[in-house]
Amino acid sequence: MTSLFPHPPYAEDQPYAHEILYLHVVRAAAMAGSFIPLFTAPASLLVSRYRHNIPISTANLLPRLLTHSARGLVLGSVFGVVATWGRMLGRSEIEWQDRAWRLLENKGEVDTDWQASGGAVAGAVTGLLAARRGKVPVGMGTTAILGGAGIGMNVGMGYMFYTFANGRVPA
Repeated sequence: MTSLFPHPPYAEDQPYAHEILYLHVVRAAAMAGSFIPLFTAPASLLVSRYRHNIPISTANLLPRLLTHSARGLVLGSVFGVVATWGRMLGRSEIEWQDRAWRLLENKGEVDTDWQASGGAVAGAVTGLLAARRGKVPVGMGTTAILGGAGIGMNVGMGYMFYTFANGRVPA
């Protein structure tokens, strides 16, 4: 989504450097935060299986995966804001502009932004429909939407793996 901002020919002409950098890092951190639950949710279900004899099924996995992914999305977003603020604290405006300009110049980053954003929208809509149709337990509406967005955002992560596997490494 950062490609929606203007991309001037020179870094020192970049008008929205702060917004571009924050948006990019928050998206990347939210994507990473929602990727980790793809492993923690099934692991916690296995632990519950052996401690409380809860059966392993999609009916038990889906709410857990949505909950973990929603938490990861929110925590990752908060971490992204704090990390950007901490990293760029005391930096001059030209450093902000240079980093933002280089992000917009990087085709791999721009493609990943679009893939992750599109996946997040598709996942949020899917989570909303699942909550409305009763596929997830009652009271999980917001969690289903956020969790669906987090899971959908991992399409961007899949795109990154695909580009690396095919030798097209974003510069």
